[in-house]
Amino acid sequence: MVGYLYQVRIALLWAIRRSRISDFTVSIETLDDVSFEVGGEPATVLQAKHSLKAAATLTDLSPELWKTLRVWMVGLASGEVPLGTARFLIATAEAPEGSACAALEIDTLARDIAEAAKRLKHAATTSSNSELKTAFDAYLALNETEREQLLSSIYVVPAQPDAAAILEQLHAELYHVSLHHQDLSVQMLEGWWFKRVLHELVHPDGGIPRAEIDAQISEIQESLKPDSLPIDEELDALMVALDQLPEFSPRPFYKQVELVGGSQLRIRNAITSYLQAFRQRSAWTRHDLLFDADLQKYDKRLYAEWELQRAQVCDELGPQATEEAMAQAGRAILKWAEDAHIPIRSGVNVPWVCRGSLHMLAEDRRLGWHPDFEARLKTIFDAKAEGNAT
Repeated sequence: MVGYLYQVRIALLWAIRRSRISDFTVSIETLDDVSFEVGGEPATVLQAKHSLKAAATLTDLSPELWKTLRVWMVGLASGEVPLGTARFLIATAEAPEGSACAALEIDTLARDIAEAAKRLKHAATTSSNSELKTAFDAYLALNETEREQLLSSIYVVPAQPDAAAILEQLHAELYHVSLHHQDLSVQMLEGWWFKRVLHELVHPDGGIPRAEIDAQISEIQESLKPDSLPIDEELDALMVALDQLPEFSPRPFYKQVELVGGSQLRIRNAITSYLQAFRQRSAWTRHDLLFDADLQKYDKRLYAEWELQRAQVCDELGPQATEEAMAQAGRAILKWAEDAHIPIRSGVNVPWVCRGSLHMLAEDRRLGWHPDFEARLKTIFDAKAEGNAT
């Protein structure tokens, strides 16, 4: 399981690195563990080998090495992965000095294709490991020129951070995002990436293009600017079911909509907006994107706007207003709350932040829709308290 998660993280890390160099489409579990295609042709394929052993090594007889070679020889023979494709073996294991893998390392002056070919031929000829016999036979079936041509396209990247530690490399690649929010940036990007990869695995559509990854990174950057805030996609899509309404019926903000004769659909929308705003505001404060003082300032702005709307509506009622007239006036104030768009920051455009925040203030009984909401709520909840005491 760790190996598969490592594979997904490697794909994201390498995609970010490659995005500064060239265009591509990245796929997982197609031509290889991870593959990058350019113009419909495989340009780079990756084999990711994760070990939980601290002292793991890539010796000349390592199963990880020979199983990887077998995959690449099969791909070469079938024509799916042509000779010109760069092949990378990325491993958490070390490549011992003097080994074939050490001779194929990407970042070394000691890269020696002929030495690697010789060592691998010796290993394949002398080993009695039956599990690797198919790989040995396939390698020995190549002539010396073919072996060196294959090995010249292979680059070993050993001693890489494990599946957990690789996050530090993701942080380093996202250096252009504010350090104050870098943890959140990586968390948001990975959250999107894992869902995107899962969708591509279940519903293959030719891979994930570089442009989509770049767009997601840009969106995260924009959402973390001083005039904006990130919006949780799952909260944005939230909708409370009608059969959930009774769970919320004892709540003050629910009663506030009832007091003005709001329909079940309006009550449902109030609950949905309340939950969206409550959870999103909580997430912002958890990640230090907003502080209590910011929320208090925003709530004061909302209260001031509500007070203005309420005064306008109530002035039209007159002192002898009927119950129906007061309910109608309350629905007008509720409609204002449903339609209001007072952004918490200029770059936050989802309407439910404002709408739900108003319902949060209604929950605290700091404001309401019915012209006489304070007395009506006091009657409801005092009666309830007396009933509970009895």
